[in-house]
Amino acid sequence: MAVKPKIGLLVMALLEDDYNKTAHMRPAATAAAQDIANLLGEYGTVVHAGLVEEEYQAAAAARLFNAEDVDIIVAMELAYTKGMIPARALIDTTAPVLVWNAQQISRLGENDDFDVVMLNSGMAGIPELTAVLVRTGRDFTMVTSRLHDPEGRRKVRDVIIAAGVRRRLRTARVAVVGHPFEGMTDLMLDGLSLRQDVGPVIWPLEPEKIAVRFGEIPQAEVDAAVAAERARYDVDMEPALFDRSVRLALALESVVKGNNFDAFTAFDQIWLSDPRVGIIPSYGTGRLCEIGIPAAPEGDVACAVAQLVLQELAGQATTVENYVIDFENNAVMFSHDGHGNPALGTPGGVKVKHSIYYTGVHGFGASFEYAYQPGPVTNLALVTVGQNQWRFIISEGEFLPFPPRPISAPQTLFRHDTLPIDEWCNEWCLAGAPHHMAAAQGRWTEQLLQVARMLGIEAVVV
Repeated sequence: MAVKPKIGLLVMALLEDDYNKTAHMRPAATAAAQDIANLLGEYGTVVHAGLVEEEYQAAAAARLFNAEDVDIIVAMELAYTKGMIPARALIDTTAPVLVWNAQQISRLGENDDFDVVMLNSGMAGIPELTAVLVRTGRDFTMVTSRLHDPEGRRKVRDVIIAAGVRRRLRTARVAVVGHPFEGMTDLMLDGLSLRQDVGPVIWPLEPEKIAVRFGEIPQAEVDAAVAAERARYDVDMEPALFDRSVRLALALESVVKGNNFDAFTAFDQIWLSDPRVGIIPSYGTGRLCEIGIPAAPEGDVACAVAQLVLQELAGQATTVENYVIDFENNAVMFSHDGHGNPALGTPGGVKVKHSIYYTGVHGFGASFEYAYQPGPVTNLALVTVGQNQWRFIISEGEFLPFPPRPISAPQTLFRHDTLPIDEWCNEWCLAGAPHHMAAAQGRWTEQLLQVARMLGIEAVVV
């Protein structure tokens, strides 16, 4: 991820009051809290409130977390802590909460004294802490583990990563050129609901800006890009038309970066009749994906957002669409006309060819043709299911080896991990999935479920 998550660390212990007299443990407890801060520093930027023992310290921690705008609060207890201490900190904050019920030892040894107990007895107070969260209606995630257990730390890391994705969504701006493809009901959504419930802002980008910038790109810049692309890919196109496609790609990158957009989608046909451009932008939108700006076709904002989510987790993502069911191989063909992320293509197998789908006043623009790399994959769709109720639809499987067909498009075969392909098709559709989805290499269901939980939206795993 480009920006590390901000982690608010709340480490608590009751050491000294009218009845408890263990203040001699304060240096050791303070050092233990710092050790935890150092450990979490592997996963993000830690905002450490220090060892919190009393209400005024908890109140100060809340003010600190709010001022630093942390992405997540990790709450821990080294020893029993009165519930009003975490209540004072957590009721006055809004960031997602992870309760890490961790201790340093795996068991109490026969010769261990009460000092060891004091630094490893957080479970005494954790139920009171979590009861506060339940009673106040505050959602939280919980992990119980030894402090240095690799599996426990993986779970903590995944929750923190999800919090970072939530931050990314809530600060993202999605550029939309033109309008969604006419008549496509699954592309229809309420932009204000998206902002409120998921995070991104939808921002119109005038096609005129791209057309004007198209004419401003220096020819030397186009020539350099053409040479670089011919060195990377098998380009089978008329030189003049490939030059035009590269010029459009550079114009898209320039305008999108210049306006600080985080994702992009366009009515791809919008420039076909414009004599200044006159081609489809599939090659250019594919390059946007490759350089880290998720791009979805046909004005599909929800797919661009889903792609942004997977990119934050996996580093690269793409848009795919169901094409042909392969009953013999228990799979379904995924593709999309001319558009996809070439960074996920089989190495050495990416071609650039004439589009065969849409012709403009200057002819067919460039499209990618390749097979996606085989291996584990996660699919994600973001949809509304009535009354602006948002839902993640998630599925895991694998991309199979697939010799690309001559269709001027990225393509693959998807096989689900467990479901026969007919059942997968049924379940995917019954969940309310659209005809576009995002896809990324790897297995990301656990993290996606955490993101959905932090956003307060539904998630369905197919």
